[in-house]
Amino acid sequence: MSPDSTGWFHAGAALLCLAWAVLTLMLGRGRTAALLAACLLVTALWAAVVALMPAEPLAGAGGVFEVLRSLSWLAMLLLVCHRLGARRWVAWLGLAGAVLALAALWPALARSLPLLGSLGFLPRLALSLLVVLTAENLYRNAPEAARWHVVLPCIALGGLAGFDLLLYADGALSRAYSPALLDARAALTAVAAPLLAIAALRDRRARREPPVSRQFVFHGATLMVAGTFLLAIGALSEALRQWGVAWASAALLAAGLMALAVALSAASLRGRLRRLLARHFFRARHDYRHEWLRCLATLTLPEAEAPAEIRAIRALADPADSPSGVLLLRDSVTSAWRWGGGWNAIAAEPDAALRAEVSDALRDGPCHAKTRPGGLPAITRAYGAIHLVIPLLHHRDGLIGAVLLAPPRAPFPLGRDAFALLQMLGREVAMFVAERRAAEHLAEQAQLQDYARRFAFVAHDVKNVGAQLSMLLGNAALHIGNPEFQQDMLLTLRASAERIRTLIARLDQAEEAPARAETDPLPRLRALAQGLGRPVELLHDGAAAPRIAMAPEQFDSAVRHLLDNAVQAAPQGGALRLRLRREATCSIVEITDRGPGMSAEFVRDALFRPLATTREAGSGIGAWQARELLRGCGGDLDVESRPGQGTTMRLRLPHAAGLAR
Repeated sequence: MSPDSTGWFHAGAALLCLAWAVLTLMLGRGRTAALLAACLLVTALWAAVVALMPAEPLAGAGGVFEVLRSLSWLAMLLLVCHRLGARRWVAWLGLAGAVLALAALWPALARSLPLLGSLGFLPRLALSLLVVLTAENLYRNAPEAARWHVVLPCIALGGLAGFDLLLYADGALSRAYSPALLDARAALTAVAAPLLAIAALRDRRARREPPVSRQFVFHGATLMVAGTFLLAIGALSEALRQWGVAWASAALLAAGLMALAVALSAASLRGRLRRLLARHFFRARHDYRHEWLRCLATLTLPEAEAPAEIRAIRALADPADSPSGVLLLRDSVTSAWRWGGGWNAIAAEPDAALRAEVSDALRDGPCHAKTRPGGLPAITRAYGAIHLVIPLLHHRDGLIGAVLLAPPRAPFPLGRDAFALLQMLGREVAMFVAERRAAEHLAEQAQLQDYARRFAFVAHDVKNVGAQLSMLLGNAALHIGNPEFQQDMLLTLRASAERIRTLIARLDQAEEAPARAETDPLPRLRALAQGLGRPVELLHDGAAAPRIAMAPEQFDSAVRHLLDNAVQAAPQGGALRLRLRREATCSIVEITDRGPGMSAEFVRDALFRPLATTREAGSGIGAWQARELLRGCGGDLDVESRPGQGTTMRLRLPHAAGLAR
């Protein structure tokens, strides 16, 4: 062998030892893995130094690093002995190894013949022999249960040290070191390095997962498989081309690309590859953080992209690698199961047998079809092959539903961790389903509440119309022969009938007023004041009042409620005052009476409370309805009142032009 070949052999050994050292640090954890990586690093340094100075592989820096390499091997074996409890002779062996290393370092700097009595030869021989004896005693004295952990370091380090003994023995006999054995030692070192990395993986107490994501491992493995496949296609096409088949290269390349595209698009193949990598590279089959984030991302997809029931099924189907599923919901009142939705599944309402089977299957948590003696015949008959039945358990409502999943694309055994993951995700899906159900109930309640509010407004207005008609009927007995009374009675009856038709129509409206309704307030105030039957003082600034953003019917209703309250509060025969004035963005209508007034506490706590009233014939709706009508168009109602000094109701009405801008 030439120095060039020795350099190349040791350079390759250095690169391989360095790579395995990095991998050991990634896959291992604890002192054992760290020392195994240190042994590989020292061995890599030794091989690198020899590769740089191949002419003198045993002298100079190469000799020094050879001694340090043997010392690191001994330290590794002694640490394992210490962990197994053999602590009495560990210190003595360590001390002996340190003495031999010190004795061999200085003579190693000079090149000398391999003589048994020389200082450059004897300490190295003794150090290698000490490593072999330590490895042999470690394996022989290790407990039966621990031998599986120590066998690889003993074989790798003991074998390398034993080969050093062979090298030194051959040198002592022939008075020269064999170049073939020196190169063979580099090759043996490269072969033994993976055993130390595997030993780090075998240390179960200190094992950890690689600090890379599962997606990185999966895509990296996919690229490696695809690359290997394409290389094989390329080699085969080159062989056919050499045999004279000219069209083989293009045809095989196209066929290979098509086959690779089909394989990569197959979900079952991806599932099998993912299972294979998880079984051999990771302790847990699932990345719980990734599965949790994927579940949340699925549940929060837009409604336009996927309906709620599809999202609920896929949140559990994706971790189980299932291609389809069914969502069944449990009625909160009758506890009966009903169809909730399906994803790539048959839509069928559950019958009595299926409901009983689902309830029985979920008695002890998630159910696997293979664990039941009779299987799931009713479920299978309705929805096809079903692999899993996962309960949706809510922290408040209990069992609110279940998700039935078809068998996975790539079969895999369901362990305890898989069931724990599905049960955890099932609780998250249960919260999602319960939230959706609560939102639907709130929407229904909001619609009912809106209808009830409009009905209360209409009922209050109908009561006022009824009171007006009753008063008209009472006066008719005295003034029925008066033509003027007859004319006023007809006008009042016509207005009352029209008002009742308007109120009934309002019950069927989704909104209280048209979007762009406008009203001229001054003529409406004049008409309301004239029809009140009491003296009313109407004041305004004389300028043309701008139109307000409020429907005429709503404006009349709000003002009429407040005027009726003012009439009831004012003393008999007392005048009321209506005032219209303009501000920058709104018009102000003030209704003032000289009645007993109200306290600030009553205004704050009781005046606008629905159905709360202090009058025997009152309904507690008028003031609240007036304020709601004003707020619905962007206005508001302020109250200024003091006991014994009367009350002023101040209506703020936004200008229609201001809202248009």
